Amino acid sequence: MARRNVPAVLGVSVAGLLLAACASQGTVRSGFLGDYSQFGPHPTVEGALYYEDSPASLKNYNSFIIDPVLVHFAPNAEGTAIDPETLTELSTYFRAQIVEKLQPSYKVVTEPGQGVARVRVAITDIDETTPVLNIHPAMKLSGVGLGGASMEAEAIDSLTNQRIAAVVDSQKGNRLSIAEGLSTYGHAKQVMETWAERFVANLDSMHGR
Repeated sequence: MARRNVPAVLGVSVAGLLLAACASQGTVRSGFLGDYSQFGPHPTVEGALYYEDSPASLKNYNSFIIDPVLVHFAPNAEGTAIDPETLTELSTYFRAQIVEKLQPSYKVVTEPGQGVARVRVAITDIDETTPVLNIHPAMKLSGVGLGGASMEAEAIDSLTNQRIAAVVDSQKGNRLSIAEGLSTYGHAKQVMETWAERFVANLDSMHGR
């Protein structure tokens, strides 16, 4: 049975999330972020949309509130038939990746304060991997059967609610990955992990680490 706008528990953040090693699928605006008027092309990721209040705007933040996150499917999303239990599992996995990679260099907190950014994110689509099409090397290289994920996210100042940075992106998994191609949601998880890694790497760069 198709499901839309299913709540999930997830955490992720924003600026630099998407220096991704996966192939971009292009972007679809789901409505989660509301105002997209300030967005422009991402400087390094083809197909992604991006907004930043000022260059290196997240440099002033060392702590992050990770809000509970929605699965907020775009109108043409293919993942609406995925059962809620699986969506919750994927969301939990995504949040775990973010928390693991943020700590111990940064703090994950629950209260607003100076130097604390609040993070909002939505999974806007999940593309299932087709394992049978990822067994033969020739099929893998063609990209047929690749899964992936789409998301929208923003970071806002926890005291003023001013948007600091935001991003909209869709990614496919890496066609050269073996294990991920043999699991229905392997590529989606791979994309989530890559987003988490790139976000923290970008934060490290802003902080001179």
